[in-house]
Amino acid sequence: MLQDLDSLAERIGKLVQAARQLQAERGTLQARIRQLEQECNALKDQQVREQDEFTRMSERVARHDHELQSVRDEAQAARASLEDQVRLQQGQSDAMRERLEHAEADRDKLRRVARGAQEQIDLILERLPGAE
Repeated sequence: MLQDLDSLAERIGKLVQAARQLQAERGTLQARIRQLEQECNALKDQQVREQDEFTRMSERVARHDHELQSVRDEAQAARASLEDQVRLQQGQSDAMRERLEHAEADRDKLRRVARGAQEQIDLILERLPGAE
């Protein structure tokens, strides 16, 4: 019976040792679980921060796109206005060029008439008595 008790004591010792080892492993696993939960929470916080940053950047991009479109619209309007002004100025320039050509033609005609009149006056003056 002593042998049975020794065997039982040995088995209880092994069982106690296995229980202590399991408790140690349990403690290690619980520590690892806490560490993983902290890492998970840190990753969730990082995800929230990155999502917030993404949202802010998306809003900035949308705002910049809107501003860029406004500038493009203004530039297009300015270009159309300048093109209208160019056409108007071109029309005025063409009209002024035509008036200048008419004025030059009239001037040349008047010069010819004036020369002809001067020649007639000179002829008349030559025919006058006492002209030498």
